[in-house]
Amino acid sequence: MVWPEPSTFRKKGKGSPRPFWHHITDSPGDRVTRFIKTLTDERTFYVLFSVFVFNMPFSEALKEIFLVLSFLLIVIHLRDRAYEPAPRILILGLPVFIFALSSLLSALHSINTHQALRGFWGDLETLMSWVVFAGAFLLFPDRTRTLRISLVALAAGLAAGAAVGLYKMVALGDPNMEMMNLGDKNSSAQFISTSFLLFLGAWTLPKLSGLTGRFFLPVLLLLSGSLILCHSRAFLISLPVASAALLLLGRHWKILVGTLAAMAAGAALLYSLSPHLRWEMASVIAPARDGSFTSRYETWAGALRIFHDHPLLGVGPDTFQMANIHKIYHLPDYASHGHNIFFNLLGEYGLLGVLSFALILFLWSGRVLRDKDPSETGRLLKGLTVGFLLNLLLAGLAHPMWGGSFSLLFMFIMAYVLVTEERIGPGQGERSVLHSVPVFGRHR
Repeated sequence: MVWPEPSTFRKKGKGSPRPFWHHITDSPGDRVTRFIKTLTDERTFYVLFSVFVFNMPFSEALKEIFLVLSFLLIVIHLRDRAYEPAPRILILGLPVFIFALSSLLSALHSINTHQALRGFWGDLETLMSWVVFAGAFLLFPDRTRTLRISLVALAAGLAAGAAVGLYKMVALGDPNMEMMNLGDKNSSAQFISTSFLLFLGAWTLPKLSGLTGRFFLPVLLLLSGSLILCHSRAFLISLPVASAALLLLGRHWKILVGTLAAMAAGAALLYSLSPHLRWEMASVIAPARDGSFTSRYETWAGALRIFHDHPLLGVGPDTFQMANIHKIYHLPDYASHGHNIFFNLLGEYGLLGVLSFALILFLWSGRVLRDKDPSETGRLLKGLTVGFLLNLLLAGLAHPMWGGSFSLLFMFIMAYVLVTEERIGPGQGERSVLHSVPVFGRHR
């Protein structure tokens, strides 16, 4: 038997012979080029991206790690394409960049600089998430695939977080649902309610994600049950109102009637079976009679005292709970934040932060609502925008509605709405770009 020379080992039909040790003999430049090609493979990005989205409601450490990795991959993709979509990412998200700058200035101005810089890191994460989400929708224009991956990963993360929260309620005796990475019951409720609006909107137009009611219905039921177990009254008002607005603007009359009927039936059942929830619902009608709501007045007065001393930049992001701030401005012991979206921003970020945040909401809503596109997609974008804003502002009467994973979900919804709205603007129509690599389903 005559053995072939090692240099002729090759796969059948794969071009010219190469020695099996050719990777060892490649130059450093070739290895770097091959490594960069691996990083710019869409599948590499989507794997890291899906892990990041999964951990938004589940693990803080993993969320941060995979957010940074996803951000770096987006930067590499932008460099590989000569930064072609970078101006769109900057222009569409310019208020987010301005808010991050105001957060940095506020942190550097704070008397609690170390803690304030930690708070700024949270706002920097929000900025990175904007780049990741907007970049994913702009660099990979098959939005159906990107949205499908995001929704599946987010649903899995919510299910995992809810399982941990339920275990803590049953085994450890916690009175409220507190998801793995979402903090207390109110932080969990604001993330869950916003996720509910996202999944509800996607359900009304399944062609945008390629997912059916068999996926959406169990997720919506899971989110509804988790939100009830959070025992957060503000969202008992904000979510039904926001959901109704979303469905009204989308003209989904049957889903609107079914959703409102299900909410009313569920509320009646819980009112009759649970004394605790009965008290929660009764206090919603007359919040001024509830001591936990009126006690917020003292915190709001403290925020105004902070604004009087630091009108432009506040005392720094995430410093409301610091002992010296409590002592100087006579804040109550429980005031870990402003207990109101406006007063929280005013106290921690000052007037510059309030105006920057208002600019985010104003430019987003103005861009979408002024569009006269009558298509189903256009109506959905308007519904998502109005529903999100109603949930944010109504629940924001009692909660800060900013920071943590909620801010990242905020950026996801805004990025999807703005990028999609830009693609279906007047005279453009729906555009779909084929990809070289199929990931999680066929191309559209």
